[in-house]
Amino acid sequence: MRLCSGLLLFLSTITAFGTQPGQTVSDVLLKANIVAGNIQTAITVHLLHDPDFQIAKQLPEDKQCPPKILVRHDGSFYFDRTAGQEARAIMEDIRQGLHAIQAATKAYGMDSVALAGGRQYWPKLRDISCGEPPGIRYYDLDGLEQYCATR
Repeated sequence: MRLCSGLLLFLSTITAFGTQPGQTVSDVLLKANIVAGNIQTAITVHLLHDPDFQIAKQLPEDKQCPPKILVRHDGSFYFDRTAGQEARAIMEDIRQGLHAIQAATKAYGMDSVALAGGRQYWPKLRDISCGEPPGIRYYDLDGLEQYCATR
């Protein structure tokens, strides 16, 4: 699970394309991190209660580089990552998590919440990601290669 850094709280106050009116990019990233956490919780429940459950990655895997940590003179720090980069990382976490839950042979309590949240927030994250820069490659929830629209 990725934790939302302080940077994300002030990254943007503009409304992202595809978000609810008044919902900022920071709001979407914060809530998407919560959704990713719910997905991880559902996976943990499967690991604890289903001896046949295995986490299988959906291929291709879109690996992301971790952000650099920048330290200020006053000792405070923040992560050097744009909103689009954070959105792409969460998109991949959600995509892989949904794939793992859908591959389970039995459903458990958190599954429906995790699946619904992932399906709701993944397109919002894609819209943020595709805003910087347009035309980049991503993998959709079916693992198919897609490209953001160019302007």
